[in-house]
Amino acid sequence: MNTPLFSIITATFNSEKTLERTIISVLNQSFIDFEFLIIDGNSKDTTVEIVKKYVPIFNEKGIVFKYISEPDKGIYDAWNKGVNLSRGKWISFLGSDDYYLENALETYKNSTKSNCNYLHSKVQLINEKGDNLRILGGDNFSKSKFFRNMNIAHVGSFHHKSLFENEKFSLAYKSASDYYFFLVNFDKLKPFFINEITAVMQFGGISTNVDAALKEAMQVKIDSDRRNKFLCYLDFAVDRFKHFLLKYIRKT
Repeated sequence: MNTPLFSIITATFNSEKTLERTIISVLNQSFIDFEFLIIDGNSKDTTVEIVKKYVPIFNEKGIVFKYISEPDKGIYDAWNKGVNLSRGKWISFLGSDDYYLENALETYKNSTKSNCNYLHSKVQLINEKGDNLRILGGDNFSKSKFFRNMNIAHVGSFHHKSLFENEKFSLAYKSASDYYFFLVNFDKLKPFFINEITAVMQFGGISTNVDAALKEAMQVKIDSDRRNKFLCYLDFAVDRFKHFLLKYIRKT
C-alpha cells in the first residue's frame, strides 16, 4: 500500500451533532492522496453509526478511511493513537466540530515543497450558529510572541511526521498539551505560514472553559521552562482580566 502524503486525525466523543459536517468537508477535497483516521472514545450517541455510513463512500473514492472506538484518556490520548496508526508524511488534527474549506488539502500540498516541517494557516472562528467571530492564526512565529501565548491556529496545521518520532502529546494536560508540545519542540520547528483561510473552527470543545484553559496554558509555560515563572503568572492575570472585561463590555 502506497504511503499517503497526508494523515488527517479526528478525535470524537459523542460528536453526532457536528461530525457529519467534518467528514463531508474531508470527503469533498479535490486532493485525495490522504488517509482519514477517526479515533472515537467509545461514544454513547450515534457517532459511530455516522462514521460507518461513510466507510463505503470513502472506499468508492479510493480514500483510506479507518476508525476505532474504544475508551481513552481524553483528546490527546486519541491523537497519540492516531499518530501511531498514521502512515502519512504529514499529520493534521481536525476537530469533530471543525471542517476544511474547499481545496484546503490542495493548498497544503502546494506548501509541502518548502523547506519546512510544520505548516500553519489562518482559520475562521465561528459560533454554534455559524456566525463569524474572528480570524485566528498569523505568520509571527517569534519566540517572544509564541512563548507569551499560542498564537497559531492548530486546526489549520500540518506536522511532518518526523516531529513525533521521539515525543507525542503529554496526557498530563486536558486542553493545552499541543501548546506544551510546541514549546518543548520549538527549536526543532521549521514553520511555513500559508496566508489563506483553510479551515473553520467552531468555538467550543475542551477550550470553552476560558478560565481553566488560561490556567493550563500558564502551567505548560512553567513546566516547559520557556518563560520566567513570574511572567507566566503575570500573563495569566492580564489575559484573565482582558477576557472578563471583554465579556462585561459585550453584556452592556
